Amino acid sequence: MQRLGRWRSHLSGRITPAGWLMLTGVVFTALIGVDISSSMAYQGFALLAAVSLLAFAGTMRFQGRFSLQRRLPRYASAGEPFGYTITVRNESGAVQRGLTLLEEVGDPVESLGEALRPLRPARRAGSFKLVRSPVRRRLAHFTPIPLPDLATAGEVEVTARLWPQRRGPLRFMGARVSRTDPFGLLRTFVRVEWPQTVLVLPKRYKVPSLALPGHEAYQVGGVAQAAAVGQSEEFVSLRHYRRGDPMRHIHWRSWARIGEPIVKEFEDEFFVRHGLVLDTFDDPDDPEPFEEAVSVAASFACAIGTQESLLDLMFVGVKAFRFTAGRGLAQSDQLLEILACARLTPEAELSTLSALVMEHLSSLTACVCVLLKWDPARQELVRRIRQSGIPLRVLVVLPRGTPPPADLGPMADRPGAFRVLHPGSVEEELASLGGS
Repeated sequence: MQRLGRWRSHLSGRITPAGWLMLTGVVFTALIGVDISSSMAYQGFALLAAVSLLAFAGTMRFQGRFSLQRRLPRYASAGEPFGYTITVRNESGAVQRGLTLLEEVGDPVESLGEALRPLRPARRAGSFKLVRSPVRRRLAHFTPIPLPDLATAGEVEVTARLWPQRRGPLRFMGARVSRTDPFGLLRTFVRVEWPQTVLVLPKRYKVPSLALPGHEAYQVGGVAQAAAVGQSEEFVSLRHYRRGDPMRHIHWRSWARIGEPIVKEFEDEFFVRHGLVLDTFDDPDDPEPFEEAVSVAASFACAIGTQESLLDLMFVGVKAFRFTAGRGLAQSDQLLEILACARLTPEAELSTLSALVMEHLSSLTACVCVLLKWDPARQELVRRIRQSGIPLRVLVVLPRGTPPPADLGPMADRPGAFRVLHPGSVEEELASLGGS
């Protein structure tokens, strides 16, 4: 299956649109011109076949050697084109004309199992037709770049634009310098190895200014230790030792300098701390709702101010994760990097996420939950969060065409804090949050 995919990709790159038209003409005239006594189509076949053979012979003469260097940005965003520069150098001993540059982006070649996974029986009863989920498989779109003539040992710098379609690491495997035959039917390539990677951040939507009420809460350990394990505190000053002070607070340098035991004094702090909970438990056959959920979480990670507060991102991957941003800790860009690599975990259980949220719930002052279903297990998680008394907003991303749930369960008394989102209309549905 992988060899077939590579062969298909190679063939589609070598034949130009005019070449495909010529190939169609050759096949058509060959079929209708089999009987030369009753049809003159064989003459058209002979002419088209001769031109095709000449075009193929014209591609055999291209022997070039090239090197290239890219200057890529650190980040890109899904669905937004970005530009970068490429320097191409002619390493051969001849002038090269009529060249085109094509990038090779690391689209994973499907195995047979991966190719069949999105194929599902049609929903209509009695139908055995297989339908493909509306999932974009291509990582990025690249527009080929015509290159000017390159003299011997000459180089040229061109600007390229790439449109990443999916979040995650975008791997550049290399590039191909191509030239077409004189008839414009076939391309021949020289491949240049130059692997690089750009991290594509999740797509973000404009989120209206939300009032996430909540009072400042006591945070054990202060800001500096808000995301750490243990009971360390925020440093304030030095003072003389008092009976009962822990040994780990002794400032040994000051003791050595003045000859008396000196300890570090700390102070705990009170500040706002929001929770952002991302659901990663769903059917892998239709990942579109999850991709939108990641985009929604990324939008909130950027929209919730972290200058004077903290934001805890909680989700389950290979294990339960909690990442904290704000007030001298990580920034929202780092949360976007983490979300860019988030994956569905259908083999895990929602109880893992519930345990993570419950463990840190006492330190939160408000919470936003981005869920993929509204089933009893998720309703129970929301009910337990609400029982703690902190303000809560719930956003449920459902597949296209799925109606909103009739029963809001634990959110029935606060319908304005509950929203259902659908792929394709998330931005419009998020805009309605401002009025709630």
